Amino acid sequence: MTLVVGYDGGESASAALDAAIALATALDEPLVVVCGVSPPGGLGEEYDALEEAVVEELSPVVVAGVARARAAGATAEPLLVDASPVDALLTAAVERKARMIIVGYGSAGRIRAALFGAVSHKVLDESDIPVLVVP
Repeated sequence: MTLVVGYDGGESASAALDAAIALATALDEPLVVVCGVSPPGGLGEEYDALEEAVVEELSPVVVAGVARARAAGATAEPLLVDASPVDALLTAAVERKARMIIVGYGSAGRIRAALFGAVSHKVLDESDIPVLVVP
């Protein structure tokens, strides 16, 4: 089995990553550090440019999160998904047959909340897999 953690470099995501690392090492299970990189909106040139900017910004953050997990002794891999954060987590969890999804609960920045909504609430509502919400 696998543990899936949502990570975008934010404060609450960092707390979730810490909890996920602790669980992954204690349970000796692999950790998938997931980030949804699809901005809301439609198709078109502007959408593509925005998505490229999101990937460019978040890719190094996710790779750093994986490095942090590996340094703590966890087996970890990055996964950037062309989907909203919620859909990315749910899809990754199903595809990887995850034991659990781990997400942070904190005050999202106004822009991120406006774009994506409250990820932890939506994951709790939509997941059939256990969800650990970390304050």
